[in-house]
Amino acid sequence: MLFSSSDFVFGFLPITILVVMLAALMGGRRASLLTLVAASFVFYAWWNPPYFILLFASILGNYAAGVALMRRPSKALLSFVVAFNLCLIAYYKYAQFLLDIAGDLAGTNWGAGDIALPLAISFFTFQQISFQVDAYRGQVKDRNFFNYCLFVSFFPQLIAGPIIRHGEVMPQYLKDTAFRPALSNIRIGLMIFVIGLYKKVVIADGITVFANAVFGADVVEPTLLDAWAGTLAYTFQIYFDFSGYSDMAIGLARIFGIKLPLNFHSPYKATNIIDFWRSWHMTLSRFLRDYLYIPLGGNQLGKARRYINIMATMVLGGLWHGAAWTFIFWGALHGAYLGINHGWRRAKRRFGLDQGSSTAWGRAIARMVTFLAVIVAWVFFRADNFTDAMSVLGGMIGLNGIVLPGAGTLLVEPTAYIWLGAILAIVWFAPNTQEWLADHDPVLDDDRHLLAASIQKAASKSFPFAVAWRRRLLWLVPFSTISGILVAMIIAYRGADIADFIYFVF
Repeated sequence: MLFSSSDFVFGFLPITILVVMLAALMGGRRASLLTLVAASFVFYAWWNPPYFILLFASILGNYAAGVALMRRPSKALLSFVVAFNLCLIAYYKYAQFLLDIAGDLAGTNWGAGDIALPLAISFFTFQQISFQVDAYRGQVKDRNFFNYCLFVSFFPQLIAGPIIRHGEVMPQYLKDTAFRPALSNIRIGLMIFVIGLYKKVVIADGITVFANAVFGADVVEPTLLDAWAGTLAYTFQIYFDFSGYSDMAIGLARIFGIKLPLNFHSPYKATNIIDFWRSWHMTLSRFLRDYLYIPLGGNQLGKARRYINIMATMVLGGLWHGAAWTFIFWGALHGAYLGINHGWRRAKRRFGLDQGSSTAWGRAIARMVTFLAVIVAWVFFRADNFTDAMSVLGGMIGLNGIVLPGAGTLLVEPTAYIWLGAILAIVWFAPNTQEWLADHDPVLDDDRHLLAASIQKAASKSFPFAVAWRRRLLWLVPFSTISGILVAMIIAYRGADIADFIYFVF
């Protein structure tokens, strides 16, 4: 069940809000907790009921192991349960990929059978791995089984994150007022949800056709304009698709009085790749840092080992995104970007080039260079294979020729550039949703400093033509109302044609 589907918007969500409100009024925190757990289980089972058994079995096994680790920390038990979780992902997500590699080496073909990838298995498994490590470290105290069920399966963040840590939400779960949909939370939550819904249904889905026209199976060698239009379209499609989902997750959780961590913070405004990964899928970046990069040694084992650890972390991060060599190369490319970025910072410090602040135009150029690097990497993320990726990249530098409007047939209509230009202005200069609503504490308190810093930066006009803004709830009420009506009409019109989220099955 997609957040952008009519089943969810017109059925599941309003019914869940009403039932949880009634449960809170009649039975308090425990009743509303159990109701939310049941609703989350129904939400997951709606997609494929048999795979709900897998989710529930994973919850039971990890809960039992976590309680055991809380009572008596054991490296052997921790290693076993982490390995078991990783093997679960490996079987469902990578079995055929690994068999293909082995078959290529052996000169034969091996099949893993018809294995359907369980919905959100990467997300709920990573989240439970973090729980096991935190339990081993003595950072987890609560042993309530239903609290743990909601921690893993809470439907706003179950499908595509954010990947939350037990300590971020458990203090909220344990409050007497938890899970009660108060009017103030419903108002703020619905605003954030509607903005995210608009991003997904109107912007992301609206430009999908331009990306598909270039990255489609029948396209061999896109020319210059087509290659750039298709690549930019996908660059913005994945941005607004994931940004929209992140907003919807935060908004839905807020309706029930729960604040989730910030997961997406205007990454295309980044002036270097390090800052990009601090703003894109922030909770995944944090997970890879805390549970992979640092255990590998981080930057504590010398310069050479640091770059090896960065590359290993990003390659595995690419593999997490998909069982294909293109995803692995995408991760390796970002690993190389990060290595160059860290090396450049060291060189600037060594030669005294980092004294004082850079100019506004210098930061604008840095933003452009970072954006271009990200675009190149997205080509490999989106393409079905390396041949298609190289064909698109060749088209972007003119190797496949140039076809001007009116001089031949273009895959992407010329008017697409107007929309792509407008979208670029939005992602570079407009405030994001959480910045709009910063006065109303949209995310965890630990993330508020990020919003404050970005707001201050925009207010000081540190970038050319930066947009400053005023955060007022009154003007957002008609905005969200009009947007909500528009999105509802689009959802009702499109029906089953609403596209899946790009991160829907990971």
